[in-house]
Amino acid sequence: MSETDSGSKPPNGFRERLFNSRFLGWLMNLPPIAWLTRQSARYWFNRRTQSRPTLVATVERAAASSLEATLQGIVQDVVNVLGYTGAMVATYEQGDSLPVRAIYIDPHIARAEDIHQWERNISEFAGRPVSITDPDVARVYVYDEACADNLSVKAVMGGGPITSEDLYDLFTPIAPLASRPFVEGIQQAMGIQQVIAVPFFLEVNDGTGNNPNHELVGNLFAAKRARISTQDIMVLSAFGRQAAAAIGSERRRLQIEIANELIFRVQTSLKDEARILEWIVQGVVTDLGYAGAMVAPYEADGSLPAYALHIDPRIATLEDIHRWEDQISQVAARMIRITDPSVAKVYVDQEEYRENLSFRAAKAGKPVISNDLYDLFTPIVPPAARGIVREIQQAMGIQQVIAVPFFLEKFADYKTTTDAEEGPPATLELVGNLFAATRSQVFKRSEIDLLQAFGVQAAAGIRNARLYRKAEERQQAAQMFGRMAFSAATSVHAMRNHVGVVRLHLDLLERMPLEEVSAQLQHNDQIKERLDQVTRILDTLREPWRQISDELTDVNTCLSHAINRTVSEADREHTVIKLALADSALKVETSADMLTEAFKVLIKNAFEAIREKWGAPPRGVGETGPGGRLYVQSRLDSLTRIEVLISDNGGGIKPENVNRIFEIGWSTKKVGMGFGLFWAKDYFEGLGGSITVESVLNQGTTFVVRIPCRVEHIID
Repeated sequence: MSETDSGSKPPNGFRERLFNSRFLGWLMNLPPIAWLTRQSARYWFNRRTQSRPTLVATVERAAASSLEATLQGIVQDVVNVLGYTGAMVATYEQGDSLPVRAIYIDPHIARAEDIHQWERNISEFAGRPVSITDPDVARVYVYDEACADNLSVKAVMGGGPITSEDLYDLFTPIAPLASRPFVEGIQQAMGIQQVIAVPFFLEVNDGTGNNPNHELVGNLFAAKRARISTQDIMVLSAFGRQAAAAIGSERRRLQIEIANELIFRVQTSLKDEARILEWIVQGVVTDLGYAGAMVAPYEADGSLPAYALHIDPRIATLEDIHRWEDQISQVAARMIRITDPSVAKVYVDQEEYRENLSFRAAKAGKPVISNDLYDLFTPIVPPAARGIVREIQQAMGIQQVIAVPFFLEKFADYKTTTDAEEGPPATLELVGNLFAATRSQVFKRSEIDLLQAFGVQAAAGIRNARLYRKAEERQQAAQMFGRMAFSAATSVHAMRNHVGVVRLHLDLLERMPLEEVSAQLQHNDQIKERLDQVTRILDTLREPWRQISDELTDVNTCLSHAINRTVSEADREHTVIKLALADSALKVETSADMLTEAFKVLIKNAFEAIREKWGAPPRGVGETGPGGRLYVQSRLDSLTRIEVLISDNGGGIKPENVNRIFEIGWSTKKVGMGFGLFWAKDYFEGLGGSITVESVLNQGTTFVVRIPCRVEHIID
């Protein structure tokens, strides 16, 4: 029979529940029992402290930082200089907690061994750790109802010093209610008459310089063998201000240290933007203590995709996140992934995202705070799933979220669409957004300042990484043009051979007798094939990058030309092509040839994907039957923007390749230099537009091109 079965030793869980129960608390505090407990505690305490040397009788903790060393010096001065029995300091930290960071007791009254023995006795009886010297245990939470009776919490909520005649008020609910008589016995043995909690504050500028805020940074506690006077409170408040100054100094040192570390990492990894973003979110969570963080860099198409996400693993794991995503996806009836930047993105120039926290911060040009986690994910997560997000927020203990936009001074060749009335000055360029979630009730001004400092480093890192990438792309482009020149020379040589064969054939026809001409004409198919090859070589030798004068060009006409020049008769027989072009002319100012070439790149990619998947099915394929389908649409997306969709039902793009298809030199084809899509993207962006891609493997791909047009050019 086990110990549990025999009843000789109840499990810790039962013991803890019993010791913390209201019944046992009521029972232990009954006058007769409480009196006996107090007498036993006094006897135990006096017996341990008598006949022992008191040379080193302080409760000491190894100082983990210069701050803790400073705080330890403060509590020692309160005892040794001011004559108090004991003193403690608790710092105000993430999650609205107040952990004890320094403690000192009069060495003539109690030894460290005595206090630790008391902690062990209570812990063993309670079935859980009970300690006033361990900050992981000796902490209370300002807004937790269970801690409402703690003297520290009362002082914070009251905004000033508060005294008590009961030592237990300093330790509830760390020490269970049933241990109260024991604590009272220790109090009597130590001769303590009163205890006091003195909250101290740090003056922090609100950013304008007009209304300084007073932020809570901690609490100073002291126990005295006499009544605590008004003079005592004034002196202790001065010690509190000293502690606040020390905490403020340490906070600034920490900020500089973290910023320097981030700068070093950024400078040593210029080419890796993804790693820079990951370091930023990890720093926000690991170094600053937030529940979670995200970074969304600003892209040329006006989007803010979340490329980096980090959550405190003690709060939630990656498996937890994926489980929550699946729950939301079921309610939304579509795949929702906050860890996928192709899904978790908002557009700062589209009104449907106006309620999103990222949108609001970008438009305001300053940090925006919300109490609702859902504000980070609307409209990506539909309103029907808002309840699930609220449950996730409660499970993680998140109280507030913040979006911190970061900006840099733009260069002369940069473009911006900033609204000067709503957003930042026109001299600044939006680079991205930093998001953080806190378990504290509110973000303090100092926290916002630090997050903005992180944002500046993030902006610099992102810009430098992209400048480095552009320089690398230019170098690759130069190499690509060199290969093109070599390829062009080879093509010209081949074309000359084909032209030579055709010329020889014509010469023979001119010189042959009429009776032999018919025999020579049998080679006409071969000659036609030679001419077709010459045509293909000429198409290859076109130069879409050459300087051509711009003119008003109709998008619909260029789309039609691109299809006619790209789609062969055989392709038309085996593929359903559906055009949905706008009724009115959609004009932009560019070269018609270059716009046609750009559309040809997209249409050619679509047909290559269709042929790769479907091959050449029998004729007579219906629109809803098996086989390849190409859909091309043009429309006026807004008063000043044209939208073109080119969609196919080919094999699609692998998810890991979606973000790479526009990179120069990158291609999945055995033949090709990976230049077409890179050039097309550069061309559309040069028009002030954008190109995006959405693809589902084995289902198809859609390219979306948006091009600005002038209002007067909309109607022919």
